[in-house]
Amino acid sequence: MIRRELEAYITRNRIPGIQYTVVDAQDVLLEEQVGFADLLSRRPVTAQTTFMASSSTKVMTAAAVMQLVERQKLELDQSLSVYYPAHPYTDRVTIRHLLAQRSGIPNPLPLKWLHRAEEHETFHEERALQEILKRHPKLMSTPGEKYSYSNISYWLLGNAVESASGQAFADYIRNHVLSPLGIESSAASFQIENFALHAIGYQRAFSLVGVLLYLLMDRRMLGTTVKGHCALRPVYMNGPAYGGLICTATGFALLLQDLLRPKPRIFSAETRDTMLNQGFGWRTSYLENERYYGKPGGGPGFRSNVRLYPRLGLGVAWLANETGINEKQMNSLSDAIDRRLIEERARAL
Repeated sequence: MIRRELEAYITRNRIPGIQYTVVDAQDVLLEEQVGFADLLSRRPVTAQTTFMASSSTKVMTAAAVMQLVERQKLELDQSLSVYYPAHPYTDRVTIRHLLAQRSGIPNPLPLKWLHRAEEHETFHEERALQEILKRHPKLMSTPGEKYSYSNISYWLLGNAVESASGQAFADYIRNHVLSPLGIESSAASFQIENFALHAIGYQRAFSLVGVLLYLLMDRRMLGTTVKGHCALRPVYMNGPAYGGLICTATGFALLLQDLLRPKPRIFSAETRDTMLNQGFGWRTSYLENERYYGKPGGGPGFRSNVRLYPRLGLGVAWLANETGINEKQMNSLSDAIDRRLIEERARAL
């Protein structure tokens, strides 16, 4: 039934391909793959196909920060400047403000914050971050005053993780979040482990977003147009902490599974509850009167969403290879498919 819903949705909305995985605290309950990872060669999406998780990565970043807080290497109410002083904002910006998206730091459109895969070995992340900070040095509101989403906030959290742990951000996530959960690098990493298994990202050629991306992006990142979709060559986000995870839906879902356990492996249940209830990396909403914690993600060539349904004991992750930059669009896909899942689960309880 879920597969038919997925097939109908992506056909109706002209999405090339999608992975959809459902877990509970013990098992992977469902893995579905529909459509194509590459429209030109008609390579199908499989369970091993990797996608860019975009802003859903922020859940992983928040988990790493909270783990370091629990280990007393970071303090929630300590100034960012203690861990990363090379920023133009006030010392009143704290780790808590950054996690809860209440820092007041601006959120410029990040469509140019990409570099090509072949440039990755020589890419200088700190230089890229400093260029962004120099262009956007002023807060939009007083820290703690109001919710204001910012990719820069989570990019800065990545630097705080590095300072507190003494490890590169990607290495810390691998060593302390992914590996303890048995998540292989082929299923979740901050680099493309196998280009033959990586999905081609697409944007609709004849759309407002497509035109915007064409005008703003480096033309060298654009590939062949197939069936109204312009391919993007493999790229990386300039800041891994705000959106750089490359993974399979099941790879990400194994983190969700740990957060559903009565005693998570990566940190205590109390730390898990604080992260969720304080909105650190997550947004809270409802579907069919079921409360969930979710984090959609979207960027050039890809879109994603991850959700936890605590009463039902379910975690859901999906990844798709078409541009999505609108949170409402990502949530509408989740609502359409998860609604059937909720009905089936509620009948079983």
